[in-house]
Amino acid sequence: EKDKTPFNLRLISLMDNNTQEIGITGGEPTLIGDNLFTLINQIKKELPKTAISILSNGVKFADKEYAMKLAKCRYQDLQIDIPLFSDIAEEHNRIVGAKTFYKTVQGLYNLALFHQRIGLRIVVHKQTYKRLPQFADFIYHNFPFVVQVAFMQMETTGLAKENFEELWIDPYDYNEELREAVLLLADRGMKPYIYNAQLCVLPEDIRCYAQQSISDWKDIYIPECDGCVLKGQCAGFFESNRQAHSTYIKKIEHISSDISC
Repeated sequence: EKDKTPFNLRLISLMDNNTQEIGITGGEPTLIGDNLFTLINQIKKELPKTAISILSNGVKFADKEYAMKLAKCRYQDLQIDIPLFSDIAEEHNRIVGAKTFYKTVQGLYNLALFHQRIGLRIVVHKQTYKRLPQFADFIYHNFPFVVQVAFMQMETTGLAKENFEELWIDPYDYNEELREAVLLLADRGMKPYIYNAQLCVLPEDIRCYAQQSISDWKDIYIPECDGCVLKGQCAGFFESNRQAHSTYIKKIEHISSDISC
């Protein structure tokens, strides 16, 4: 495939100086090797006040030299978010379709060794929800250095859409496990967040962890949301989830108190 680095460097040069954040994703951004650091250094030169968010599977950072190169960029506002799919290696590997668990874990440790800001992403679906509390406990004991843990409602695109029956579960049906996992981390001083979730479906005592995490260009609300007093604070839905959402969606007409943790 043709190297897109010159094109991306040109894009960076055209961006507004007030750009708040740039996301670097893929595919897998580390597949471009050292060109990733070329992009970061160009952003540092052209847009030094812009935050960078990198979404990676973390595998490449199992190479300590590669993790060190990221640290040597010395970018002042950069976070790398890495997904884990289970606290059990075999289960993670089965879901991913490759034996990547231990390399991802080593990548996390190498990034922490070089004081990089790391977030974990936990996609919740039929194959992962039952062990959320155990997963949270595993994260607390093994990755206390991460700055946040995001529990993410599934977006039904790509492979998720192709394997819908194997993955889809009504988010209402994993509330108990999600609540236990979120509160376990919060009670131990970590920062859990809930992404892509609808406030009306969540238990009231964990609504405060929910974020408006869906990009504007693919964020929608459905007719059931009309008149909801929390609509302005709610993540809404992915456009791709228009037909695949909880059966418990309903407008909230009154709230007993502000949403705060």
